[in-house]
Amino acid sequence: MDDLFEGGRERPARAAAVKKVPEKRFMGFRPRELVLGVVAVAALGWGAWVTKSLVAEPREQEFVQLQLQGIISEYLQAQARSETDQNMAAQQTAIFMGKLDETVAALSKQGKIVLVHEAVIGGDIPDVTDQVRKVVYAQVAMPKMGAAPGVQGEMEAYLAANGGGNVPAR
Repeated sequence: MDDLFEGGRERPARAAAVKKVPEKRFMGFRPRELVLGVVAVAALGWGAWVTKSLVAEPREQEFVQLQLQGIISEYLQAQARSETDQNMAAQQTAIFMGKLDETVAALSKQGKIVLVHEAVIGGDIPDVTDQVRKVVYAQVAMPKMGAAPGVQGEMEAYLAANGGGNVPAR
């Protein structure tokens, strides 16, 4: 092995084969350092965004009350008294309930917390029942009440026979 090295030097053939390749640099940084720097900056930016999101003041929310049961009962009573057949009434009621749900969801998207009227025990909470009713009935018509056949005539005849003095003449 001593003949491979002469005085601690490599053979000339091997020295020619091991040529030092110059390192690629960009603005004095190696590619690995650049990648690590970009990742560090991205991590710091993401951390700052998360911190801001967690610490930021929540948007102001307002409590409102809604007489949901009253609106639904009103519609169902009108539907029951209408001359609409059962299948059509079920379809119309499903549409009404969908529009009512959309309207309440829109209030929620506006930052309002909707409480049903029965859940409000005290406090000064604005009532949005009339507003919701107007929006829903602008999209879905209130069922038309049908006249119960013969009931009005029978009632008038009964009152006329039993001394009802305020019976209108036909």
